Amino acid sequence: MAIDEAINPGRDERLTAERAYELYWADLLGADATFLCIGEGCQAHLICACLEKPEQNLRIRPYFRSRRLEDHADTCEVVRGKDGDRKEKLPDVFEAQRPLDHFRAVPPVTAPATATTTPPPPRRTASGGGNLPRASHYYRLSSLVQKFLEHRRDNDLDEASVEIGGESTTYAELFRNVYRQKVADLTATRAVWWGKATLRATKEGGYFLTFTRPFRHDDSELRPTITLTARDIDAYAVRRLLRARLDKLIDEGGRCVVFVWAKPWMPKNTEEPFVRFYVNNLDHIDVRGTDILEELKNTSRIAR
Repeated sequence: MAIDEAINPGRDERLTAERAYELYWADLLGADATFLCIGEGCQAHLICACLEKPEQNLRIRPYFRSRRLEDHADTCEVVRGKDGDRKEKLPDVFEAQRPLDHFRAVPPVTAPATATTTPPPPRRTASGGGNLPRASHYYRLSSLVQKFLEHRRDNDLDEASVEIGGESTTYAELFRNVYRQKVADLTATRAVWWGKATLRATKEGGYFLTFTRPFRHDDSELRPTITLTARDIDAYAVRRLLRARLDKLIDEGGRCVVFVWAKPWMPKNTEEPFVRFYVNNLDHIDVRGTDILEELKNTSRIAR
């Protein structure tokens, strides 16, 4: 069974599998990290699946799983359930900015351990809320895209909700295909825009993306572009993961599908109109292989 959260004693932190995945790719968590069950009175060791994969399988997000079910305590409500547990579904939360200490390193131990020293138990409520259901908080758009695909398969895009900046919307309304939409009416619309694109590396060490499916503008078709600068990438905590994914796509021919949380931008008073997406936060872009297209059939919302 998939388990949502675990304790990492090394960081003294209760964390989701998504966060463990990010910490690993930010070189702040080793592949041999220890994960313990958050259940009451339980010390069962867990495995974080997909931790070392630079490309998540289209059908699987990182998750924790048990080594053996019998390792869990009899009091563990995580695998055995508990009377009175709340079952309601909470909206996902997409955070536009990470906390300043989100990628904090673990401070070195200054005092040597002694034979009589007993390490304190790991915190089980470091994120608040005990073991009751909590909203899933995501910082990388890639995680939100995974949830979008899951809701697409469950055929509940119109019901599943996500909260951004205190405002709630559905996955169906949030995710929009750029193809043939009238861009002049949408420059104030921040959404997760997606479409087929081509990807290439720049001489400066960045990347350049061009959508192959266009917006509409009067009688023209405008293919939006995105530039990812080397400076922004080098300052990005999860840059090792981002470069691994983008370089792999380039090696395979550069065809891809891009998702970006942004507003379409069009300059005024230019001879030739064009459209760009500006990405100031690299958490807000997700680039995937074209094998995702089969999953994306019939999921776009064309503005009327």
